[in-house]
Amino acid sequence: MAAAAVTGQRPETAADGEASRPQWVPPEHCQAQAAAGLGGGEDAPVRPLCKPRGICSRAYFLVLMVFVHLYLGNVLALLLFVHYSNGDESSDPGPQLRAQGPRPAPALGPLTRLEGIKVGHERKVQLVSDREHFIRTLSLKPLLFEIPGFLTDEECRLIIHLAQMKGLQRSQILPTEEYEEAMSTMQVSQLDLFQLLDQNRDGRLQLREVLAQTRLGNGWWMTPESIQEMYAAIKADPDGDGVLSLQEFSNMDLRDFHKYMRSHKAESSELVRNSHHTWLYQGEGAHHVMRAIRQRVLRLTRLSPEIVELSEPLQVVRYGEGGHYHAHVDSGPVYPETICSHTKLVANESVPFETSCRQVSPNWGLPSIPRPGTPMTHAQPCTVDVPLGTVSPWEHPQLGSVAPLPYSYMTVLYYLNNVTGGGETVFPVADNRTYDEMSLIQDDVDLRDTRRHCDKGNLRVKPRQGTAVFWYNYLPDGQGWVGDVDDYSLHGGCLVTRGTKWIANNWINVDPSRARQALFQQEMARLAREGGADSQPEWALDRAYRDARVEL
Repeated sequence: MAAAAVTGQRPETAADGEASRPQWVPPEHCQAQAAAGLGGGEDAPVRPLCKPRGICSRAYFLVLMVFVHLYLGNVLALLLFVHYSNGDESSDPGPQLRAQGPRPAPALGPLTRLEGIKVGHERKVQLVSDREHFIRTLSLKPLLFEIPGFLTDEECRLIIHLAQMKGLQRSQILPTEEYEEAMSTMQVSQLDLFQLLDQNRDGRLQLREVLAQTRLGNGWWMTPESIQEMYAAIKADPDGDGVLSLQEFSNMDLRDFHKYMRSHKAESSELVRNSHHTWLYQGEGAHHVMRAIRQRVLRLTRLSPEIVELSEPLQVVRYGEGGHYHAHVDSGPVYPETICSHTKLVANESVPFETSCRQVSPNWGLPSIPRPGTPMTHAQPCTVDVPLGTVSPWEHPQLGSVAPLPYSYMTVLYYLNNVTGGGETVFPVADNRTYDEMSLIQDDVDLRDTRRHCDKGNLRVKPRQGTAVFWYNYLPDGQGWVGDVDDYSLHGGCLVTRGTKWIANNWINVDPSRARQALFQQEMARLAREGGADSQPEWALDRAYRDARVEL
């Protein structure tokens, strides 16, 4: 009995223990029990069968679901907004939408610029995996460096071979009849032209003022002797002193001037530039050596890949015996009134003057002449690297006929062979204490004349196979972008007295407007994405040697 009593108490104790812990049941079950009369008896345990109604009620559940749906709806709306803001890449928005204005472009970082430290300073750099290079500072004004062995001898020979396969054309030709007609019909009075040439405002045109300001628009390199010969032919200088007064200049008929220039048969030695050149593509699909050189330049300059990849192709130049290139700058001054042809198309801007900058006549120092009917209110920038009459390879299918990025932030020049005689690269005013354009011509000595006075320049670089020199054509603006043109970057190719000279140029192009540069890069990236695997258009890809396999 006792055992049975003990045994019978354990379930009760266990039951009591379980009953002492409140158990939660759904409120519906609680209501069902109450309706059935359960739990109202004396034997029913007194305990809370349900949690508070505020947590398990239907109203709370509905409010929670509403907030969840609102959150998911907001997330979905944000994703859709981002998608349509970036545009649907699978469809073309059409010219009407593109004409609404430039899309916001991502901000560009500052342009990198190596420090010169001091003339003669050397630093070691790793541009390729199997060897080291040394960069030596040649001058601080302009910021100019030399890198011996930048190219191997095999790479130099390959570049020459590819250029010969492509075919070279004369670097400078005389102007066409259309250009002469435009010059003759330009609406500029002779008084305005006289004031433009008369730099010291003394009412008299000295020979050096004419030499410093004009190349007469046709690529003929003028000397004091040739100007006096022209004066005599058109009877512009009755007293023969080589100086024109305002009255003498006003009496001169410009049509006689154009007639004389047209009848004059200029020799190659009388041109601004006497050489032949071609362009070699370096983008995707190019010869692996071309790609390797571009990647090497990218590591050397430390600029963004977009800037380097969107710059001009490699220009290869051959100077025969007697070849030269008179002193010039590789880029033009920055004017707020002037916009470049290619970036105007993507920036949708309207300005008084539009220029392609590197596609003008080789008139170093002379503002390019406005189109007929355009008032001459501001000078337009011009450079000399692509002379009048040559055709640039940059013909864009969507953007139309445009020049490559025109402003050359920096120049990288490669010597492809050793020259037997002459052919140095001269920087006439490198590291001068001051710069004065008129001081370039003193006592019949024109420091820009690389045929006569190359030996009088401040700095000459002798061509050595594989060596590269590079310099910055612009000063910094203090905000990490392009400032004023560096006048000290004036340079030229000295007369080749013996043998042949081969060089190549990489111009790193940057628009002086940071916003236009960003828009240009953005548009080029979009075109590349839309092109897919065949993104290289006809205007860029040099199919003449793309598939060529040349053994080194």
